[in-house]
Amino acid sequence: MKQNPKMIIEENKPVNFCPRCKAKDSAVLVQNNGESVCGNCGYVFEIGIIDDTYEKRTFSGENGNKGESRIGGPMKAGEGNNLGSNLVLYDKNGNAHRPRGGNSSYNQSPIERNFDEIEKILGNKDIKKALIEDTKEIYNQVIKVKKMKGRNLKTMICAMYFIASRKVNLSKSFKEISKIFGVEEKKIKKAFNYIKTIVVDNSDDQIYTAIYNYIRTFCEENNEDNTYVKLAGEIAKNIVDSSLLEGRNTNTIAGISLLIAYKLVKTKNIDKKIICEKYATENTLDTVFEKIKNSLDKIIPQQYHSQISNLLIK
Repeated sequence: MKQNPKMIIEENKPVNFCPRCKAKDSAVLVQNNGESVCGNCGYVFEIGIIDDTYEKRTFSGENGNKGESRIGGPMKAGEGNNLGSNLVLYDKNGNAHRPRGGNSSYNQSPIERNFDEIEKILGNKDIKKALIEDTKEIYNQVIKVKKMKGRNLKTMICAMYFIASRKVNLSKSFKEISKIFGVEEKKIKKAFNYIKTIVVDNSDDQIYTAIYNYIRTFCEENNEDNTYVKLAGEIAKNIVDSSLLEGRNTNTIAGISLLIAYKLVKTKNIDKKIICEKYATENTLDTVFEKIKNSLDKIIPQQYHSQISNLLIK
């Protein structure tokens, strides 16, 4: 009789680790539905495991009176609830899977159902497979720490996709993601704020590295020296650290950093027109500048503070 999920793995000899996330000895027995699942990613090893523990059950007596109680013998999980077949098949590698047909949603763990939803929502928008997998990994990290109950899954997926895209330097703004998926921008921001402390600890450094590379490459293409690169890079670092432009893509932050540096140190080779042609429209950069102009003392280096009033003059 199969009782222990570790025994299941050993007896059937498929693998001693999860075939999806490769976690070792991660099997967990879910008592209420008799599933053996990976405690790390939710992969289902087997379903319909017999629970051999005895359970006390109460039966109604006559005239609505409380009837006698008795001890019940082992029951197969899901037995008598008519929720579908519990048949499990194994492939040539020993991995458990279910035959097609029947109630597949019942046969899936909640994590697997949500993974399928991520595939559906992102896949329908032609998102690259690698980004979909990164979004799943972020989901996996979040549910280990944060409760998702009561939160809209599609909105949470949008926020997770936002983080996943930032990590590979393909970031889109909240506004862009809102248009793609038809979810309110403010709701995506709220979901992002709920989960960002879990998975964004190192992303600021990654974002800054991408922005700095844009700035350096742009300056090299326009024959600007390292002094300008250093100034624009320092402004960009302060913008990222301050979170003033949270949700803006890396191109826009690079553009506004170069623009502020240009206003502080006039150069021969770079001007606003060239910056706009490379990174963002003039209207976008003007909008971004309006958002951060009251925090210029936090953004620009100390030695340039005397020029803040000049920056505000168009």
